[in-house]
Amino acid sequence: MLPSDQHSPTDDDFERLEERLLRTVDAQQSHRRHRHRAVLAASAVLLVAGGSATAWVTRATPELRTLSAYCYGDASTDSAFTQAGSPSAPVGTADPVDAAVANCAAVWNIDYFTPMSGIAASAAPQAESADTGLLHSYAVPDLLACQRPDGVLAVFPVWAGNPDGDDPDAFCAAVGLQPPYRP
Repeated sequence: MLPSDQHSPTDDDFERLEERLLRTVDAQQSHRRHRHRAVLAASAVLLVAGGSATAWVTRATPELRTLSAYCYGDASTDSAFTQAGSPSAPVGTADPVDAAVANCAAVWNIDYFTPMSGIAASAAPQAESADTGLLHSYAVPDLLACQRPDGVLAVFPVWAGNPDGDDPDAFCAAVGLQPPYRP
């Protein structure tokens, strides 16, 4: 025989308990969803802010983009390079692409890049030029400019036999850069 206890829960008590339990679970899930949304929103804001800060820091100044160039010793961004430019030139007076090629031609003219091998080894000193007045001037290869991700122009030599030498877009794509913007 079962004891008859008056304090035993009734069906109404079970329904109220179930209802309260379901409300508690819903509240916890709602709180968790709001917390996840807040974390997601904060993460998105930090990601955008970090990307913007990185772009701001890695983007070259307007002066650097228009007055200087990276001169490479071979048709590769892995080759030796130097930065050349004219800090005293007024901004906007010349086409930046032509100025970059001229700056890098001057670098090649003074034999900054020691000829490596193969085609580059044929860059022998030339006789004194009446135009430049330089005692020793070296052969300057054909040069092509491409644009680096930071906005500064990169100038590369185009050796004879380069299949992309006549197409600046294909040449820049081959070295992993974009063709320069010409206004």
